[in-house]
Amino acid sequence: MPINWSALGRQPQTYGLLLGTALGCGLLVGLAGNRPVTWLGGVVVATVMTGSWVTGYRSSPMGAQDDSDLLNTASFQRRIEAIQAQVARDGYQTWQPVKAWALQSQTFAMGICDRESTLRTELLEALYTVVELAQQVADGLQVQAQIQTPTYQQMAKKQLQQSCDRMEKTYQQLQQLQDQVALASLSQGDASLPQRLETLIADNKEILET
Repeated sequence: MPINWSALGRQPQTYGLLLGTALGCGLLVGLAGNRPVTWLGGVVVATVMTGSWVTGYRSSPMGAQDDSDLLNTASFQRRIEAIQAQVARDGYQTWQPVKAWALQSQTFAMGICDRESTLRTELLEALYTVVELAQQVADGLQVQAQIQTPTYQQMAKKQLQQSCDRMEKTYQQLQQLQDQVALASLSQGDASLPQRLETLIADNKEILET
């Protein structure tokens, strides 16, 4: 797995390693004297310590990609791309607008959070339901492709359409909320925003539990 050098540089342990290495080399030179062999030994020790830290970082959860923050665009996109991998090519006509609504919903959620950070928890929960709706659509496409009986095909098609409609509705509601937050920033705010988000989440969960 390639090393994320940018993330590695942000780790506080990295700064601790560099400081400890510098102090260790300074102490070694102070005790053994300012000689070439002393400096060579310090460089070897520092290299071993740094190599050990980088190797440990690469194999640790800290070095892995964290997709739990769905308000992070890259994290959210990875979730959606993973779901898309489950969709057969003949289901793309249904899937593509659902994917677009999901990605745009995440953009709206970020815009809302930028202006109203107090809504972060509700926005994350809303985005989790968006991911679950996308998964429900992917699952529905798989089931629909497997069912042969006309009656059950109609049932599967109806449930799939409900999931798609709910995703579109979520996209529309988050767009409206983003506009509402932008407008509220010019006045005294809008106390109804948390309730509207809770309603959106509840509506999504109702479809997910169907």
